[in-house]
Amino acid sequence: MKFQYLLILGLLLIADIFAYTEVVGLIRKPSDTSVVLGLVLLAILIVVNFIVIRFTLSKFKS
Repeated sequence: MKFQYLLILGLLLIADIFAYTEVVGLIRKPSDTSVVLGLVLLAILIVVNFIVIRFTLSKFKS
């Protein structure tokens, strides 16, 4: 059962790497719109990571 949550964390790590490279690519563009969009996506990425990691840690403790 705990293997599934380890798999979720592993997939989250891989998804974070790809998402972070896309977000950084947006932030580095000279357009103001792309910078704001990149920062919003970065904030969403942080919130999603927090929720998923908190969920999986709560399942490990039970």
